[in-house]
Amino acid sequence: MLPLHKKVKKATSTPKGKIIFSAILLSIAGAIALSVIYWNTIKKTFIREKVSAAVQDKSDRLYSIHYDDMELNEVDGFLFIKNLSLNYDTAKYKALQNKDIPGTLFRLTVPSIKVTGVQTPQALLTKEIIGRKVEIKEPVIDIIYTRKGDDSTKGIPANEVYRQILGNLQLIKVDTFLVTGAKIITRDLTTGEQKLLLMDTHLELRDVAIDSVSNKDTSRLLFSKHLLVNCSKLSWTSRDKLYRYSLDSIILNSDDHHISTKSFKIIPQLDEIKFAQRKVYQADRYDIALHDIEIEKINFPDLLKEKIYAESITIRNSSIKIYRDMTRKPDGKSRIGTYPQQRVAQIPVSVTVEKLILKNSYVEYKERGRLMQKIGKVIFADLNGTFLNITNEKSAGKQDVLTADINANFLHRYPVKTTWNFYLNNRRGRFDVAGQLGSLDATGLNQLLEPLGGVKINKGRINQLSFHLKADNYSMKGPVKFLYNGLKVSVLKKDEETKELKKNKLVSMGANMLIYDDNPTKNKPVRIGEADFKRDTTRSMFHMCWKTLMEGIKSSAIKN
Repeated sequence: MLPLHKKVKKATSTPKGKIIFSAILLSIAGAIALSVIYWNTIKKTFIREKVSAAVQDKSDRLYSIHYDDMELNEVDGFLFIKNLSLNYDTAKYKALQNKDIPGTLFRLTVPSIKVTGVQTPQALLTKEIIGRKVEIKEPVIDIIYTRKGDDSTKGIPANEVYRQILGNLQLIKVDTFLVTGAKIITRDLTTGEQKLLLMDTHLELRDVAIDSVSNKDTSRLLFSKHLLVNCSKLSWTSRDKLYRYSLDSIILNSDDHHISTKSFKIIPQLDEIKFAQRKVYQADRYDIALHDIEIEKINFPDLLKEKIYAESITIRNSSIKIYRDMTRKPDGKSRIGTYPQQRVAQIPVSVTVEKLILKNSYVEYKERGRLMQKIGKVIFADLNGTFLNITNEKSAGKQDVLTADINANFLHRYPVKTTWNFYLNNRRGRFDVAGQLGSLDATGLNQLLEPLGGVKINKGRINQLSFHLKADNYSMKGPVKFLYNGLKVSVLKKDEETKELKKNKLVSMGANMLIYDDNPTKNKPVRIGEADFKRDTTRSMFHMCWKTLMEGIKSSAIKN
């Protein structure tokens, strides 16, 4: 899989940087609510000045706020603001010294904000703002990464955040805080390029309380007892413009400790031929669609501490397609450290997923071979798998093995079962795999062997293929049992004029003389192949597994 965690980490590398934005928004609400108390004596002009001053004070005069109109009924505790905008001062930003430059800037436009049920006497007597509902409709939020400095609130301890928001107040409490139809865009300040887009986002916070007591309540998320987020689409483009990523219909519910999304897609922006031509060296082209993703029993408070824990993740009806053009030059880069358990260990935040379930998935690896320059496909259809103990935690009492049981139909027709053990925190990247492929007509493998290996099976039946292999960063070895009858093959060559594959008669004759027709042969014991393959460290784990399996098959089928 692609190292997506790096991109996500970069986009959220300073989570406390969002505090200044929250402080500004809540300062707006606080200033307006306090102004309700003095409505009869101070009037709208002062309210506008009060709000503007609060925002400038919180942002060290970097931000300013404007709105078209306000309706206010202090008796009923009602407030309506039309066309509010928050923006940063470009001249002020340019005047900042490097040490004062924030890592993130914001622009905000809101067509309407409605506040109902504010208890103005309570606010006057006790400096407590208590309201029934705050509703923000269709805001557009621009988050702009400066790539130059740190967030201005970076040094604020987490347990002091609520004090920064409250200011001189003792309590802010709202029954419901609702944002509907939000559009959120992140972009780079220098290029103006859009990085991330969230469309039609809905946020509902219920039982919101900001004070010293609620700050210690570990059951609260974003100061609320109940959090519901619904986003119709989240998308972004890879830095090299070769991929588009998208998440559709995301739902987050803190009451159920549940996150779901209709699909996650990695969409290549070029076809297979153009993708390979764009690359100087060999590279995998991914085309991935994961559907109906359900994350159960996720620990939301831990997310704010950059910890990910989930009891289970279920993914249904998925398609994973990988293409590689082997006629391109290899890049020569080491692939040490790219096994699944090693990738999990490299995630920069704490991760634990007790169980990952794949249902009814399709996996395809397609390769344009170097030898014949033809395309062959390895296909695993109707794939179902269960992965246990996916973690990079090293705490005592944790199991030290990530296990996977995977069943699929090889080339759509032939059932195959595999069991994997990945040893966590093993310096040599150790893992084991055992598997078994049942009975099949051997000629069914020609769609794979002809374009990639230059070999055609003329006839034969495979009765069983089983293996138990042990591997590390540098090698893979183990017994391979290959039982078959009546095996006859042809070795192929490519016609220079027609570019078609044809039988090399002389070489084919020699090959059949070297190959046993059967295993076991009549009145002889079963021959068990012994594979011992030294890994090309510039190639993938899949390449090593395939080559090791082929070596074991040859060991049991070719005469000494």
